[in-house]
Parts: sequence; structure tokens; C-alpha cells
Amino acid sequence: FPIIYAIISAILTFIAVFFILFNTFHINLSFTIFGAALIAVISYVYSYFRAHASAEIKRIVYQYGLNDAELAKMTGLKKSDFPIYQDKLQLILPKRMWPRVLHVLQEYEQKQQSKE
Repeated sequence: FPIIYAIISAILTFIAVFFILFNTFHINLSFTIFGAALIAVISYVYSYFRAHASAEIKRIVYQYGLNDAELAKMTGLKKSDFPIYQDKLQLILPKRMWPRVLHVLQEYEQKQQSKE
């Protein structure tokens, strides 16, 4: 999932930046392709890590059967930041907080694995 999402994001970014640079700013073709490719690579990396973090957070939550109250207690955030609808975690908290949540959950997972 993260790879497919990131590839689609990079392709759409490349197309959009290509047309903006070429048609709006009238930059020559070689610089346009280089600029669009550079921005597409940045978009790919950003999208990949965002999708990977989302998938990893959800995997740990489902694997250990964590609920919203436990997540709130572990992360120090509000219980309402982790709504679970139809047994699916909805990550509604800002994406800038995902690395912090992921780090806490990975530490929790390591503690659980060391107990076993």
C-alpha cells in the first residue's frame, strides 16, 4: 500500500509540476523535466513515509488490540484523537504527530515482544 500510494502521488506531482513549469513559467524542456522529477522524488518520499506510518500505527493497534483510551494514555493525547469506528482506527490527529505516536507504539511493541 505505501509504495503504490507513493508512486501515484509522484506521478501526479510530476505531471502537475511539469505543466506548471513548462506552460506557466516557459522554462525550457530539460530544466522542466529535471525540476518536475526532483519535486516528484520529494513527493514520493513524503507520501511513502506518511502511508508507511499510517499502516504501521494501525498494524500495532490491531495486533495488540489497543483501544482509544489505551492509546490516549500511552501517547498523552486526548481519547477523541483516536476514534475507532467499526473496529477500524481513524487517524484524525494531525500528520505531524504521527511520528510521535508511531515511536510510542513501537516502544510498546518492543516491550510486549520482550515479555514473550
